[in-house]
Amino acid sequence: MTTNKRYVQLLAMAQTGKKLESWATDEDKKIYQEMIEADKTMRRTAKELGIKNPILEIPLEID
Repeated sequence: MTTNKRYVQLLAMAQTGKKLESWATDEDKKIYQEMIEADKTMRRTAKELGIKNPILEIPLEID
C-alpha cells in the first residue's frame, strides 16, 4: 500500500517530468503512469475551461 507521502512524491515527479528511480516498485510505476495521464487530462480540461493555473492535488485520508 502506498502512503500519501509517496503519492505526493510521485505526483511531483509526474508533473515535472522527472523519471522514476530504478528501485521503484510495480505499484509506484502504475501510480506514476496514472498521475501523468491525470495531469495531462487536467491541463487539457483547464485550458478548455480557461483556467490559467490548474492544480492537481492528492486528498489526505483522515483515520
